[in-house]
Amino acid sequence: MVLDVTAKTKDGKEIFNDSKIYMPQSPAFGRGDKMVYGPFRKSGMLRDTALQPGKTKTESFDIKFPFEDVEKEGKKTREVKAKEMDVTIKLWYLPAGGDHRDDKAVEVNKGKYLFFETTKAVSIK
Repeated sequence: MVLDVTAKTKDGKEIFNDSKIYMPQSPAFGRGDKMVYGPFRKSGMLRDTALQPGKTKTESFDIKFPFEDVEKEGKKTREVKAKEMDVTIKLWYLPAGGDHRDDKAVEVNKGKYLFFETTKAVSIK
């Protein structure tokens, strides 16, 4: 599972993009130092960051509104460039791994599946 968070200003400029991966992590066939992500290759467990059934998981992302430092009347001030943004959250399932952002490498509904998506408007006064 991959949680993808993207923030864009109202004019469409992307100002934030981050992802968090939730999955059991294991070396290939229980040996070596090469990490594998597909469930069909795992035979040992190093750690488990997967989303557990019935448990709530809370994540925090610090997203800064775009700003510019300017000088007015001899004093430095910070001017907010955009006071509104849209934050989009997507939860992807990639059973065999891959880049969830690359539609050419991993096709939607064939190698990756969108479980949840929502967009919220955020603003400051």
